[in-house]
Amino acid sequence: MRLKTFHAKTMQDVMAEVRNSLGPDAIIVQIDEGGSGVRVTAAVEGSPTPEPPKVAPQPSQTPVDFEASHPIPIAKEYDSADVSSVLNHHGLPFETAEQIKQAITSVEAASLSDAYGAALDNIMRFNPLTDKASRPIMLVGPPGVGKTISTAKLTADALLHERSVHLVTTDTVKAGGVQQLDHFAELMKQTVSTAETPDELAAVLRARMAPADVTLIDTSGTNPFDMNELKSLLQFIQAVDAEPVLVMPAGLDPLDAQEIAGVFARMGCQRFIATRLDAARRYAGLVMAARPGYLSLAAISRSPFVADGLEPATAGSFARLLTALPAKSRPQSNQEQTV
Repeated sequence: MRLKTFHAKTMQDVMAEVRNSLGPDAIIVQIDEGGSGVRVTAAVEGSPTPEPPKVAPQPSQTPVDFEASHPIPIAKEYDSADVSSVLNHHGLPFETAEQIKQAITSVEAASLSDAYGAALDNIMRFNPLTDKASRPIMLVGPPGVGKTISTAKLTADALLHERSVHLVTTDTVKAGGVQQLDHFAELMKQTVSTAETPDELAAVLRARMAPADVTLIDTSGTNPFDMNELKSLLQFIQAVDAEPVLVMPAGLDPLDAQEIAGVFARMGCQRFIATRLDAARRYAGLVMAARPGYLSLAAISRSPFVADGLEPATAGSFARLLTALPAKSRPQSNQEQTV
């Protein structure tokens, strides 16, 4: 039962209010008449539960829509100073650094590495190597960048995935070139074929009885600024329709790295392996080499040991490397220096 009190000057007026508000079934509970008018307390019985609608009503906004239109702000663990410190440490050219900054400002991420990962996904190109390839993979690059070690690491990875491997080297000029790859191959119970000329390379690949899942070709160092050496390398690539993959170390000057990547891109390279990340602390050269129009970062090597393998390159993994700045050494006090 629902009670309600009404007040008017006359009984006629107050009863009209009762009927208008509670309807003709209202029950008069109490009447008080005084000098100020008439006060009536009336009541009405509760109505029965209505029948459910035949068609279920549709909400104007679902919980998912509500969350989308009212996103919960992400608590950031970094600020603009942290973003700038990473860019300044690695020494990125101004234009590229500004592009990364702008990309990060449009990203909703909690951690600095997540923000860089999302930004680098738009700034750089990534294309990891798989453990099975339809074309022979030929590792190319300047002298001493780690082509032979990278070849051995790719071999170990393929064998771990139970892929057959055909190892070939054209590095027959450098002292110990063949012996180094032979040593790694022997440890993995593999053999190495050698080829001194493009024709010999083609013959070696044709002579194999059963095609391997992966064919890896190690090459001698090629000066990217020597046209004769580039022409010689191109003949080897074309002789077997190989996919040339550049091997380039970290720590190069950013513009030098970009220029080298551009030269080998014109040789047919589409991807590169970054080596010696353990011996460098600034990776601007790798960022510049993987910019659109140059090469895709395929893998990284942070150790000279074959057992450590190559790590597939992704925006997230590379961002973690960029943002893991080395700790600054604490200067010794006078007391510590005299101990």
